[in-house]
Amino acid sequence: MKSEKEIEKKINLTLNSLEGLGKAKANPFFYSKLEARMQDELPSSIGKFAFIGNLRTSMAVLSFIMVLNLASLYLLSNSDQQGSGEETAENLFTQEYFSDSDDYEYLNSY
Repeated sequence: MKSEKEIEKKINLTLNSLEGLGKAKANPFFYSKLEARMQDELPSSIGKFAFIGNLRTSMAVLSFIMVLNLASLYLLSNSDQQGSGEETAENLFTQEYFSDSDDYEYLNSY
């Protein structure tokens, strides 16, 4: 352990080193440079998706998407009713995919 005199000496050296310091002076144009730099870092309001911020545009896009969804739902329901008697591509695919046959001979034909 250090003696009390050594500790007191180091404390006095530290305090004396702070006496010579003066007030920090800034460049006269520091504030204007800082303000300009902060303005450059702000994101611009005109961006790739800035139109989403406009409520009217957002509602118009949302309404258009809803109309497209309803139209596709209507067209899909009509195609299901028309194709119920005949086998559709979806039914053929499910029959082939979930079939119980273990016929893998088609791999040997290449």
